[in-house]
Amino acid sequence: MRGPSLEQLGWDPALEPEIGEGRRPARVLATHGALIALTAPDGDLLAPLRGTLRRRAEVEGASVLPVVGDWVAVDTEDAIAEVLPRRGVLRRASEEGEVEVLAANIDVLLAVTSLNQDLNVRRLERTLSLALDGGVEAVVVLTKADLVADPFEVAARLEREVATPAITISVRDGWGMPDLHAHLRPARTAALVGMSGVGKSTLVNALLGEDRQQTLPIRAKDDRGRHATTQRELFVLPSGALLVDTPGMRLQRLAGGEAVEDAFDDVVELAAQCRFNDCGHTSEPGCAVLAAIEAGELDPERLEAMRRLEREARWVEERQGGPGDAARRARDRASMKHYRKVMQEKDGEQ
Repeated sequence: MRGPSLEQLGWDPALEPEIGEGRRPARVLATHGALIALTAPDGDLLAPLRGTLRRRAEVEGASVLPVVGDWVAVDTEDAIAEVLPRRGVLRRASEEGEVEVLAANIDVLLAVTSLNQDLNVRRLERTLSLALDGGVEAVVVLTKADLVADPFEVAARLEREVATPAITISVRDGWGMPDLHAHLRPARTAALVGMSGVGKSTLVNALLGEDRQQTLPIRAKDDRGRHATTQRELFVLPSGALLVDTPGMRLQRLAGGEAVEDAFDDVVELAAQCRFNDCGHTSEPGCAVLAAIEAGELDPERLEAMRRLEREARWVEERQGGPGDAARRARDRASMKHYRKVMQEKDGEQ
């Protein structure tokens, strides 16, 4: 049985020279230990890794191995010979500072949180920084809108607080689903990221039109959810959009620091108005940030959240290597930002 075309899978023709002679491209649906589930125009398959790729990972680290959403080059023996260059990467750092790539070639991150006790602005800021770190557009998706009296007021307030578009949906009642579909366009890849129990699996099933993902009821004692999804997986939706579902994740440690400024651009804009260029926003005269806090225009917790993420990102980057690695990361970020700008311009022309 033939699979979707390369174009339907979100193929970037610029990757063509990277495939190699005698190889064909395929996209990663899921990883199963030593075998990787792939899809391609000639059908789905489970493919092992070439020994050369495994040995390379032993030297360079696990980030060179395939992850969900990756494009790979498959050889004539149906083995994965190479992971093609990535864009739109979701990544986090371990407690030891090692970078883990979660998913690749993502166009938009859907930061899912429910409107019950799970709603946490500080956690949402971290998730949005995770998206910006990888050059990925972000949208906040507020689920379970039927559980609060005025979900649209909450969405409007949250949109202002995190400076990111927010949409409100209720899968059960059908509220807001057209707004969500506007971000799920054919051949574009979206990733669902959020804590356990916010309704990601229920949402995936609704988008697929069938019960593919297990769902579990929230715990009555604290209104919190339980794990249902156990692995990352890429789905091709009936609409032609591509969707990566992820297991519920605790707070992610950022792998890079530049995205923090993007996620807190309101604070950065205020800081640019401070009297001193090296203002620490603690007690300095002429500090625009402190003035905004005193006027009630900026939540002091947002400033502290930005500082916390900046400290964390610096700690991780110090453990990622020397100047060569820093230069490579800078090139990657520049490439991701350029791609995002080009895609936004294309969307604007449509």
